[in-house]
Amino acid sequence: MSLSTNCQSKLRLHGAAANSTPHSLLILTLPHQNSKITVYASSGIINLISSSSSSSPPPHVTKTLRTKTTKNANNESLDRVITSLCTISSRGIGCAFSDGTITTWWYNTKEDEWKEQVIVSTSQDDEMLYSITDLDGILVQDEDNKDTIVIVSGAANGVSLHTALKSENEDISAETKVFSTLPASTVKLHPLSSSSNEILILMGTALPRFNKIGVYTLLPPSKDVKFHGYLLGHQDWITSFDILPLNDGEFKVASGSKDAKIRLWNIHAPISAGDTTTKVINNVEEGLLNEDTDEGLLDAFIEEDEDDSDDEEQHDAARLQIISSKSGEEEEEEEMMIVRNITLEALLIGHEETITSVSWRPFSSTNNTPTLMSSSMDRTILLWTSQKTQQDSEEEEEDKGVWMPMTRLGAAGGILGGSIGSSLLGFVDAAFLSECEIVGHGYGGSLHFFHSSSKEEEEGNDENKESDEEEKKGNDEMVEHWDVQSNITGHFRGVVDLDWEVLNGDYLLTVGYDQTCRLWAQVPTSSSSAEKTTWHEVGRPQVHGYDLTSITCIGYGASSSSSERKTGGEKKHRFVSGADEKLLRVFDAPSSTLRLLRSLRNEASAKDEEKEDRVERAYIPSLGLSNKAEAKEQMEEVEEIGGGGRELAEHHGKTQEEKEKEKEGNASTTSNEVSVEQQILEKNGMTNIFPENDDDNILVKQTTKLPNERDLGVTSLWPEVGKLYGHYYEISCLTCSSPSSTDNDAVLVASACKARDVEHASIRLWNVNTNSCVEVLTGGHKSTVVALSFSSDNKYLASSGKDRRLCIWQRHQKEAASPLSGGDDTQSLYKLAAAVDSAHKRIVWSVDFCPLDPTLLASGARDGAVRVWKIVSQEKEEEDDEVEVKEVCRFDPSFKIGKKAESVTAIAFAPKPILSSDGSGTEAVLAIGMECGMIEIWAVRLPDSMSSTTSGARLLLSIPPSDCHIDTVKKLAWRPCRTQEGKVGAKDTSVSLTLASCGMDHGVRVFDLDIVS
Repeated sequence: MSLSTNCQSKLRLHGAAANSTPHSLLILTLPHQNSKITVYASSGIINLISSSSSSSPPPHVTKTLRTKTTKNANNESLDRVITSLCTISSRGIGCAFSDGTITTWWYNTKEDEWKEQVIVSTSQDDEMLYSITDLDGILVQDEDNKDTIVIVSGAANGVSLHTALKSENEDISAETKVFSTLPASTVKLHPLSSSSNEILILMGTALPRFNKIGVYTLLPPSKDVKFHGYLLGHQDWITSFDILPLNDGEFKVASGSKDAKIRLWNIHAPISAGDTTTKVINNVEEGLLNEDTDEGLLDAFIEEDEDDSDDEEQHDAARLQIISSKSGEEEEEEEMMIVRNITLEALLIGHEETITSVSWRPFSSTNNTPTLMSSSMDRTILLWTSQKTQQDSEEEEEDKGVWMPMTRLGAAGGILGGSIGSSLLGFVDAAFLSECEIVGHGYGGSLHFFHSSSKEEEEGNDENKESDEEEKKGNDEMVEHWDVQSNITGHFRGVVDLDWEVLNGDYLLTVGYDQTCRLWAQVPTSSSSAEKTTWHEVGRPQVHGYDLTSITCIGYGASSSSSERKTGGEKKHRFVSGADEKLLRVFDAPSSTLRLLRSLRNEASAKDEEKEDRVERAYIPSLGLSNKAEAKEQMEEVEEIGGGGRELAEHHGKTQEEKEKEKEGNASTTSNEVSVEQQILEKNGMTNIFPENDDDNILVKQTTKLPNERDLGVTSLWPEVGKLYGHYYEISCLTCSSPSSTDNDAVLVASACKARDVEHASIRLWNVNTNSCVEVLTGGHKSTVVALSFSSDNKYLASSGKDRRLCIWQRHQKEAASPLSGGDDTQSLYKLAAAVDSAHKRIVWSVDFCPLDPTLLASGARDGAVRVWKIVSQEKEEEDDEVEVKEVCRFDPSFKIGKKAESVTAIAFAPKPILSSDGSGTEAVLAIGMECGMIEIWAVRLPDSMSSTTSGARLLLSIPPSDCHIDTVKKLAWRPCRTQEGKVGAKDTSVSLTLASCGMDHGVRVFDLDIVS
């Protein structure tokens, strides 16, 4: 086995939703870059987004960080996700997992690479580690100028301190110390002084009935955490903190809670302990407030804190004092101690649901007013700022003002009663990408980008304009206008199947356990961008109520006349999906989706597509599972064209006959239909920017802009045009046949369902045009069939399953008797021609025919082996050929952990061949996906090129681990070659191909591969 070093791969898409947990989003500024990058966690992978929300190309994942802690000490895969991320330094990221593991990632500027250091591992202690709810970290230098990592993590068993020396080359186990046994939902670290290493630690509890903020300090290199007291007031779990440093050692602290309230605290500048006369209230010792505390005492604390009286003494009283030494010594006399008073500044009430995050806006040269951003599960993001009243201005007190929400962001709407994939259920996090850019993290994993523009807006009215001119100038404020930018979206659960558009691979469809089908396509970028296109989710054809398990694209092109379509040819842009239900569903692309795809490719409407009868879009009835077609839907007004949006949509939804009548009834109308639309635009004060004589371009202005999360879940649905009944259990796999060039038979869809016996372990063949089952293939398997594949000439159908059996079904030669061609319905289409018992030692997860040779197929199984088979047939004049299956090649993937071979879970042959390394023959390109998430590209010599002196397969390329999945690869699929892009079977020394993969780590990945023989 030899590795070809000339082959290269580039990750073009990693589509995965962010984990729906708080603290899994952060903003990082690398030392050598001027712009900030957005970092978010999906499953167990860290994703980096380098482009700004307002720049071109649109935001997309440019790099992924794959942890090396995927196996435990017993070499078993770990089932866990990332629960929290934090910034340790300008080039360091902290990462916590649901199994208690903590790692750090460090950016190497010279090598332009990220390296991982394990701080806490699951095999480190014999005790069970709890899922970490939040962590925060900071980098300090010890006496020897060595960098020490200080991390504080919160979990159900308390708050822990972890300290370890920084290392980019080796793992160093951290010294761990638990300093609070109360369950914690959030933690925060921040330096207290620039002159010392003293660190402020805040901890928010997650108790059933009474919660508080614990205040601690740490003075490295000491590991002793000093407790100062609790801040009382919140009545539910405390979810988030953020700290804003001000001048002269002062800080503003914001805390959010599940009680839908935000509290603002002031940490005042330090003063000598002997000079303080401030009264301290509600300050209690660490051991006082616990599970046994008297309920009356707790209620008294809350009532006193909620008191809204204007008692000046009560208002100025400190809620807590932080006492520390001036020189850093742990024990000092009183005159050598300093005190920082903590007071409550404001209680912010504006959200209706849980506060999930709070974040201070970065200061700029033109704006130094503290502004707080808060996100909530009520689907809104609020920006708060302090507004001075007239009384405050007269008193000239800078520290007084009323905190008010000045801006509200969010996304309303969605499908009533729908799943997470059809509506925004709330924001679980939000962060400032810059002063004028916000990233909101929605529940369900979507990242919402907002960009602001501002203008000065004068306050007051015309009646008192002259008298209040001077006062107005002092009270003018910047009114911000926020625009919604392109979103980052993806599956938020395992992705189990995918398929390309069958003709040219114009788009990719994926389905997963999040009950959604998603459409991915290439989006053009500006001419100045290094990448001409980027991949994005531009549609969500199906939002279901069951987990989707399989999909296959059909629609190779319809015949010229609709009458021919009934017996031959296929309508373009259709797919069939299967789920955890007993039926298959057939979907047809709406006009709005096809317009969007054409606009992205800058193509005109095809004539055959113009003749097809398509609806504008689909909708899901409340509490329904089927997408209903609607030719004249009542579209919402489109912002880009003002009030004419609805009228334009209604006009576009009319039939051709209705449009002709509209022309005849309008005396001012010319022969062009665009003139009717021109009048609609002019009536609404707009100009027609679309080319004339192009009917489909009238709505390009609306569809060219990438849809946001709400549009994806509501307005990009495909209508359901058919249901296929017949299976007794949930669908397990799907595939479709290739278009036949010798007959008019419709494309066949083959499906299988879960089974435990021979009766139900059958394969059904469907004619989608008639929504009927044309044949049931039985007797081949004894349990669930998990993989199906047609040969390129449709002569053979291969199936494999959990019974480790490989079956070859052969099509009958007498096509005239076929039910699809109008023959005898009793004549079967396929029969079991050959079967290989125990084709592998374990479950055969995947099987695929080679498109270059319809008699060559490969299989991959849990035993870690890939086997290549050749179908050998002996022709007979009056009967079907006798078929025999022979193994011609066998090999194991090169990637191994220990001595055990990794399970092969997905395989796929490429549509183009390459020359063998010695130039003596032709090789097929085979992609292999494994249970560990790794992907390899192999070259398999075609049977006529095999010799006894050469190996049957050689490794071409191992996809870099950082670009691979972190969990099981469920499906691989090569993008079909576009028309006139080279003939199959041509002997090329190098080929450029596109490979798509999906896995249980919630990810969809697209690779561009340059393969050199």
